[in-house]
Amino acid sequence: HVRRFLDERGFVEVETPVLAMRAGGATARPFVTDHNELKMSLYMRVAPELYLKRLIVGGLDRVYEIGKNFRNEGIDPTHNPEFTMCEFYWAYADYNDLMTLTEDMLSSLVESVAGSHEIDYDHDGVDPLQDVARS
Repeated sequence: HVRRFLDERGFVEVETPVLAMRAGGATARPFVTDHNELKMSLYMRVAPELYLKRLIVGGLDRVYEIGKNFRNEGIDPTHNPEFTMCEFYWAYADYNDLMTLTEDMLSSLVESVAGSHEIDYDHDGVDPLQDVARS
């Protein structure tokens, strides 16, 4: 659903490297792995941010990636060091454009999964986007 939503709005899906010679992107601590053939250490990405921004600077107006990220930090029932994330960038858009896009994406995703905009949460019907305040 997320891919179709972004594709229909002119975003281009890309795949960026998961291993890098330098840690970069988010400020999380990266995992380090060894490349046996090259005899060097490589960092597993914490976010695709820097590569996606390079694509925007290079002339692509709208890009996104859905891919694995690795953050070498704590672990608990709500935090996994390996996770899949969707990250997108849209040149010439401001925060209002991004908020509207995100609200529309979440709204259509909830409707696609739950059959309506209302979901059951703790035995109550909740519309996650009802009366979302922008400040």
